[in-house]
Amino acid sequence: MRVSFIRVLTLVALWTTAAVCSNVNIEIGAFSVYTVSSPRITYSSEFRNSANPFRDKFGGIADDNWKDVWLTTETCSNIQGIEFPTIPEQQLQSQIHGSSSWQISMGEAFAFYEFVKSSGALDGAKCFLDFGCGWGRMTRPFMRDFDLGKIYGFEPNALHAIIARSLNPYFTVFTGGFSPDGSIPKDWFDLVVGWSIFSHLSEKSLKEWLTEICSVLRPGGHAVFTTWGIRFLKRLQGEQALLDAGQEIHWYSKQCLDGVGNISKRIADYENGDFIWFTNTDSTEYGEAFLGEKALNRFVSELDLPMEVTTFDATSLAQDVFILRKRQW
Repeated sequence: MRVSFIRVLTLVALWTTAAVCSNVNIEIGAFSVYTVSSPRITYSSEFRNSANPFRDKFGGIADDNWKDVWLTTETCSNIQGIEFPTIPEQQLQSQIHGSSSWQISMGEAFAFYEFVKSSGALDGAKCFLDFGCGWGRMTRPFMRDFDLGKIYGFEPNALHAIIARSLNPYFTVFTGGFSPDGSIPKDWFDLVVGWSIFSHLSEKSLKEWLTEICSVLRPGGHAVFTTWGIRFLKRLQGEQALLDAGQEIHWYSKQCLDGVGNISKRIADYENGDFIWFTNTDSTEYGEAFLGEKALNRFVSELDLPMEVTTFDATSLAQDVFILRKRQW
């Protein structure tokens, strides 16, 4: 039944979004209105008979050229006869990941993609999940690596899930609770990725989702996630000095500084192996999270998860990145 259910979800997502070819205004409750331009689906026999036309057309080109193709989609959505996913308006990009530049957005996505690929986590993977996918940015570089019917996103924010589906009808987006509620199928995915998710979860939420990610991975599968680390804490320390001197700093840094407290103590605690989390709101789940390698290994052990930390890299990307592998039974 699980396989049939997922296939139905895939078909429904493709059919409902394929019917939309023009700009659509999306508004939920008190949320802002976002104008979303959905791609026109190609109904040619070549497209219908292919498990992945992106792979057919672009599977043989180098990663740098594949990145250039995606950069081109800012001004041209139809490339070699294929309608590519459209891009969100700049306001939404800035709100979710701090920049409205398509060059920066795709540059960051491809840096992450190339890291995952070079790690070997992509090798042999058949089913992909972008966890906390937002509008679907991190999915895009992976769109030639899997059958389209095996590319999924999970996004608990209902508005962002709708936008992700509208911008990119080629992948299926689950939505569910901000705490695990069984919305994601178990033992289903070979590769789960998440950019800037474990950079925000509280300890309770982090442990819940680590357990859930372990349950949705197949044995031998990999999870690749980013988190804040010592670099960001030290950057905040420097920006606090700039702010004290009357200089302007990025709005997001200001927001973080409102909740960080004693930065020197935060840095010392992190270097001692503690998990660091703070917020400037009343939320008990979402804030700024700093998960070091010692703390991550301790959580995996405390939760008795059949997973091992195979990589913890604090230098290669804009955020720290770690890879978990689910052990074979």
